[in-house]
Amino acid sequence: MTEPSAQPPQSTRRWAKVVLENKTGSTFRMQVLHEYTGEQTDDSGWKSFGPDEKKTMFEQVHYNTGFLTTGVDNWKVHGSEMILYEGTDGKGIPIMGKVWIDGVPWRSWHGLLAQWKKHTLRSEDDGQETIIRVYKTEVQFISPSGRSVTPWYRIGDDAGKV
Repeated sequence: MTEPSAQPPQSTRRWAKVVLENKTGSTFRMQVLHEYTGEQTDDSGWKSFGPDEKKTMFEQVHYNTGFLTTGVDNWKVHGSEMILYEGTDGKGIPIMGKVWIDGVPWRSWHGLLAQWKKHTLRSEDDGQETIIRVYKTEVQFISPSGRSVTPWYRIGDDAGKV
């Protein structure tokens, strides 16, 4: 009788840190959503960014690698370009000083029939930093295992993409 072969490797639970860099040249509030297939969505919440500012969006997002794992990492980046406002509130009441208010909404493109941008994290990304760089016209997802790029656009300007 022959010995059975070794068990196939099992899936391994892994994590990566996610940092966002604002390279748009403008002041934004931004939010990142991450979803590993079949799991709950990670929501960074909204964070304010000055030009060239970077912040940690997630200390850890989790994913699996290994034998027969079929999940992928899905992403959305939302933004609101901030407007510096001073003067009156529209009813003639003066505002003391300057305030930032939410302006034009932006988002990352995800593809014609998709709802999320795919950028799959791999074993070499475990414990490492994934950087999301938001430029004036594109969003880059940069991990040790690779890079993905998708357009960045004002909501309403996407009609030509469909």
